[in-house]
Amino acid sequence: MITDENQIHAETACRRKDFRRFFELHQPPIANCITLGGSFRDRVQDLSSKGVFLATSRNLSVGEEIAMTITFPGSHTMIRATGDVIRADRLGVGVEFKVVFNY
Repeated sequence: MITDENQIHAETACRRKDFRRFFELHQPPIANCITLGGSFRDRVQDLSSKGVFLATSRNLSVGEEIAMTITFPGSHTMIRATGDVIRADRLGVGVEFKVVFNY
């Protein structure tokens, strides 16, 4: 039986369909991205099963298609995905995944 409230909250969160991960500034995942306007590399601020928020100063438009490979420092894990920009502001861009490939 689980009695620790933090443990119960963590287990409940892991069962959510759209569980989000926020990353530390000192070791964030990096996204290598390609759009019609060129390629760039930026920090992943927020990652979920449905999409990603990239901390970028790039001028991307809502609806723009993007392909990316996300790498995790200290790990051989990577995620390859395509998606569409669904949010763009001064802090970065939100991308909704269309296709995700895990490697």
